[in-house]
Amino acid sequence: MSSHNEEPKGRIPIGQIVFDEIFLLFMLSLVISFILYNVWGLMELLRVPFLP
Repeated sequence: MSSHNEEPKGRIPIGQIVFDEIFLLFMLSLVISFILYNVWGLMELLRVPFLP
């Protein structure tokens, strides 16, 4: 007879670890937004024509 309080055997998926830790989720969102906005800004800077 198994009880409902048993821990599941095996590894915990990385997605579950991230979504269970609110601080880790917050830091991950900051890192992703920082990287995306910097890449977007660099792409915009590279599109600006040089001065003659």
